Amino acid sequence: MSSETLTSTSALEQGEDLVKPGMLPRAATLLGPIVFASLVFSGPPDGMTASGWAVLALLAWMAVWWIGEAVPIAVTALLPLIVLPMMGAADPGAAAAPYADQIIFLFIGGFILAAGVERAGLHRRLALSMLTHAGSRTVTLLAGFMFVTAALSMWISNIAATLMLMPIAMGVARTLGTGGRTDPIVGGALALGVAYSASIGGIGTPVGTPTNLVAVGYLARQGLSIPFTSWMAAAVPLMLVLLVVTWAVLAWPLRRAARVPGIQDRLASEKAALGPISIAERRVVVVFGIVGLAWMLRPLLTGLPGLSGLNDTTIAIAGAVALFLIPSGTGDRLMDWPTAERIPWGIALLFGGGLSLAAAMDANGVTTWLGSSLDWMGQLAPVVIVTAIVCIVIAATEFASNTATLTAFLPVVGAVAVASGVEPLLLLFPATIAASLGFMMPIGTPPNAVAYSTGLIPLRRMLRIGIILNVLSAGAVVAMSQWLAPMFIG
Repeated sequence: MSSETLTSTSALEQGEDLVKPGMLPRAATLLGPIVFASLVFSGPPDGMTASGWAVLALLAWMAVWWIGEAVPIAVTALLPLIVLPMMGAADPGAAAAPYADQIIFLFIGGFILAAGVERAGLHRRLALSMLTHAGSRTVTLLAGFMFVTAALSMWISNIAATLMLMPIAMGVARTLGTGGRTDPIVGGALALGVAYSASIGGIGTPVGTPTNLVAVGYLARQGLSIPFTSWMAAAVPLMLVLLVVTWAVLAWPLRRAARVPGIQDRLASEKAALGPISIAERRVVVVFGIVGLAWMLRPLLTGLPGLSGLNDTTIAIAGAVALFLIPSGTGDRLMDWPTAERIPWGIALLFGGGLSLAAAMDANGVTTWLGSSLDWMGQLAPVVIVTAIVCIVIAATEFASNTATLTAFLPVVGAVAVASGVEPLLLLFPATIAASLGFMMPIGTPPNAVAYSTGLIPLRRMLRIGIILNVLSAGAVVAMSQWLAPMFIG
């Protein structure tokens, strides 16, 4: 396995572009404003104000553009700044304020920290260190890749974890093949294992994936919160169960595969080629470790003198700033601004747009109206409500951005919670987790797109495996919401 095999990610980085539909964006460009205008001119229903109806119409417009990818999702998120003041649903200041919400800075701080890990090369060393203990059987290598990817994805973005591990996985798959060709069964299992475990690992922490941060921001607007440790206590057991289930599904065709002699030696040689751990890597470990501990111990830290105002955002930003201050040992700092500029700033706008829309829905009585309109759901058992929400969210994210889908869906889930009398967190939390679990379609998540772009996975194979995992994941999320989540977040 050559170093070229392990580092050539240029083709994989284009994974999202390889699976985008052609006609849908053009149709959605026109359909969005048409839907908005049609709803506005039709007039509000009974009990709804004109400004509130305009907010719902804007939600429909944004949903059409998000689903159809008419423009970049961050551009769609700017619509509230234009439409809300024009329709009298919010003054310009109120419409713009959510774009500077503290949750957005939690996202920015978290991604700068992740960029620092990548800049130092620590992520690659950690991955190879763990993989050298994965054994020499194909099924154990698959388990090793999945565990490593999930562990990294808890702290860095799902797509970053995927792009880091996929070239290594493909190099292993090529080594396991014959005649210089990659075995499509083994290679496909490894590609899907990396992609799926990145999505699964992202549910483990509040900063693991943008959808989690969208939910944290929405909850903060509602006066609700889930402490970092409580989130992990509820999500990590589910994450581990989903990893085992996914591994079992992917490993079944490989169960009779023989041991692969020499594969661990190859991985060890790649690790050795990295040389001894650098000063920069050691210092990044210290910063990241302090930030992680501070997130988990925040309830205790806030009781100390001078730290009463400490929250997850201030911890993340403090860690990010520290990277710009601490020398790397080679004449520069652990982080520089050109590297920081490459984090996905557009997601910050997406958060802002979603929070602005949610605030306008609350201010104009939309949430209350939705709740009264859905009061019939109070007659349903809570488990039925959760099951319906989880299935709808998983299905929707197969065809649209999971972040955009959840942003649009959370206010509706909140209204359902009010109407049904269910504790809001016990509906919002499983809905958030479900948004990361679309396994069927290449466009379902960016990691899926990267896996599909390897050319080793026919669409029918992804559909067949994905629908099995979607059903099993939905059942696991519903079970978690009924038995595990109430212990920590109810």
